[in-house]
Amino acid sequence: MFVEIFPDPKFVSDNEGEFVEIRFDEFRADSLYVRFEEKAALAFRFPRNANRMVLVHDSTQCPKRDSLACGLLGTLTLPNSRESYWKLWAGSCADSVSLSIPKEGSSFQRVGEGDDWVLSKETFGTANADYEIGIQDCGLSWGRAKYADGEWSLRGFLTGCDSAKASLEVLDLGTGLWRSSETLLSGTFSFDVRTRGSAWVRLILPMDAAPANDTLDSLFVVPGNAPVVISEVHHCPEEPLPEWVEVYNASKAALPLSRLSFCGRGNAWGGLPDSLQPYESVLITKDTAGLREQLGFSDVRIFFASLGFLNNTAGSLTLCVDQTPVDSAFWNKNTVACPLGFNPRLGLAENTPGFQRSSSESTDEDPFKFKLSTRVVRKRGAPLRVLVTSESEVRVRLLDSAGHGVWKQSIPSGSSSWLDVPAQDKCKIGVCYVSFKQGSFEKVVGFVVRP
Repeated sequence: MFVEIFPDPKFVSDNEGEFVEIRFDEFRADSLYVRFEEKAALAFRFPRNANRMVLVHDSTQCPKRDSLACGLLGTLTLPNSRESYWKLWAGSCADSVSLSIPKEGSSFQRVGEGDDWVLSKETFGTANADYEIGIQDCGLSWGRAKYADGEWSLRGFLTGCDSAKASLEVLDLGTGLWRSSETLLSGTFSFDVRTRGSAWVRLILPMDAAPANDTLDSLFVVPGNAPVVISEVHHCPEEPLPEWVEVYNASKAALPLSRLSFCGRGNAWGGLPDSLQPYESVLITKDTAGLREQLGFSDVRIFFASLGFLNNTAGSLTLCVDQTPVDSAFWNKNTVACPLGFNPRLGLAENTPGFQRSSSESTDEDPFKFKLSTRVVRKRGAPLRVLVTSESEVRVRLLDSAGHGVWKQSIPSGSSSWLDVPAQDKCKIGVCYVSFKQGSFEKVVGFVVRP
């Protein structure tokens, strides 16, 4: 029988996204035929081991699973703005369905084994546990999450099964390290996870007929200490500069841009391979080409989002990971005078696209710590030496009095050795600087060179 038909995808073309899904019971035949209205029937060899079959335009779209067969729709296109009729038969078994007018982004899902269909989220090639019957489905749901004394206390429950073995993966955003283990869950379960702050937690069951609820993949944020923040807002820049917002990854782990967005304001900012690296800043705007042209430099990454128009006198933005709010910014006519931008974390005017304002001293919140052997270097005296302590690589640069780089070297993570900086050879008499940088987080310290 037909179980799902997806005629009008929203985020990809119809040719890429539309599909027809068929479910089999124990019945078997030699051939399978599918006809759309009065078009010529599509003929397929009846799948021998599969319990489902999806019809698509491109075979590369089919998941590789033994229980799933694939067929091609060929030149057949599914209607997006009218009712439609389908027929299916194999041997003495037949099925037919009549569908109403589609809705963009929604799939037609059969309810049970009757003739009723509903519009729902598409579940390509898998069972929909909310509407299909007679399937084996063990699922997960979160209940409660609390953070205290460096430990997350997490609670959840199983649905459709009494117990199950699961994989637990934890990304500690305070250290940037993944941990994984196996755990046995039963009924209502709970466990504790020690982290230095916010954490990304994945709890994964073995895949079953309805895998949509087999995985919990959630970001847990310590209140007031979000791993990713809105660091600069330019809601009324001077023409022709477009409106833009800066977002900063304050954690020690890369965050997927495909899961970041401004809540209720358009799309995610990147595809699956795109990440916001630790201590990196990105600019978000609805006119990437215009912003790049006006900024005049290419050091900062810029991504598109359907921001709409930011109100010049009073407004707000909320930053979401998936659909979960993690940070926000608010402004009114007393926050900052147009056309100035502002830093919501500091409450100050700021215009440093792609860079974070910082002092020249290490603090407990900085991603690394450093020391200088001296602030006064003599041409014939002891060399300038620096010591950097970090869990990730730090780039060290020597800058002349004009701020131009004259030497650089990377210090690996976990280093405990002093590094000689060739200030006596590379710097003239006067002021020079040492830059310490990790991602887009940078500290610059001045020192004096004397005869």
